[in-house]
Amino acid sequence: MATPATAGGDLPVPTGPHRVGRVSFDWVDHARSDIYAAKPDAHRELVVFVWYPASPQPGAEFTPYLPSAWAPTAEFLGLDVAGLRSHAIPDATVSSDSAAYPVLLLSPSGFAPLLLGAIAEELASHGFIVVGVNHTYEAAVTAFADGRVVPMNPAATGGALGPQAGSHREVFRQRASVCEYKAADLASVADQLENLNTDPTERFTGRLDLARLGALGHSFGGDAALELCRKDQRCRAAANLDGALWSDVGRVGLDRPALQVLAEHGEFAVTGEDAVKAGAAPNVEWFDAEKAITFGGWRNVQQRAQPGYTVQVSGASHISFMDVPFLPVTDASIVKPALAATTIQPDRMWRITCDMLLAFFTKHLNGAAAPLLDRPADDYPELIVGPP
Repeated sequence: MATPATAGGDLPVPTGPHRVGRVSFDWVDHARSDIYAAKPDAHRELVVFVWYPASPQPGAEFTPYLPSAWAPTAEFLGLDVAGLRSHAIPDATVSSDSAAYPVLLLSPSGFAPLLLGAIAEELASHGFIVVGVNHTYEAAVTAFADGRVVPMNPAATGGALGPQAGSHREVFRQRASVCEYKAADLASVADQLENLNTDPTERFTGRLDLARLGALGHSFGGDAALELCRKDQRCRAAANLDGALWSDVGRVGLDRPALQVLAEHGEFAVTGEDAVKAGAAPNVEWFDAEKAITFGGWRNVQQRAQPGYTVQVSGASHISFMDVPFLPVTDASIVKPALAATTIQPDRMWRITCDMLLAFFTKHLNGAAAPLLDRPADDYPELIVGPP
């Protein structure tokens, strides 16, 4: 696949045969309480963004990369996205090229799914409907269609954004709980999609092929995607983008196809003593336990998935899977250290990630051949096959 030129804060242009549409929905799950809400009787309410193959009207313009109400999501990370537009058309008609399209649930971590828009647009341009779930209270803000804006609740991030202290066992249990709750969000959205698919007033009526449902996610969202696919028979295949596995899926694996695309993790290539001296871990016991959970989870999934695929991307960091490397950053941006530690070019990283995802879901949802999965390093020498 050709790699589009990208520079100066431009996002990559989707390469598939379809134009891309984008819409959003607000959905309430009356069967679930929101554990992060101030009111104990509040029901779980989620905003989702949907990217899909589209047939826009002539002259239709791209939607802004971030709606104005969501701007604090970028500001929190120190990103300058003013005036930036996506490559998606708002409220466009679903393309008639296929009767229905396979569906991918997308779970981010600590930010809105809009910041994974470049990957979502590329998948949609190749014939997938991508449903990005904003996990309420996890991003800097969640903006609902009725004008309500709720801020982040640090509990929803599992302490990942703050200093690491206390008992590692308690912190790691908290991380597992966050991932399990995110997986429940994905299951809730799958329920809502079943309703959407039969709603005669919606553009997606009958267009969602929920017999071909997959999931993918980044960081905690990667854990959530695999955990959903472990527990929910509706999910046929799942992909994890550099997520350590805190929930049960890291211990017991899953019995269906799983893809893991991982960054380099040089932070674990040192001794526990050196990690503590560098401030990377509170103590040696913490470091050793986190390394064992991280590497052990990836290996368990690789060994037990049916089948499992795992690659590490040389020069990539945890932030490489987001749109962040394409975007201008402010001098005070909290992502500057991560960007400085990243040596792979953004467009190359995007291409590798998208091609692995497309090959995986094309094979395991559409039943098509995907030779890239058998020998990925032949096409991308940056890839190391297998978990660390």
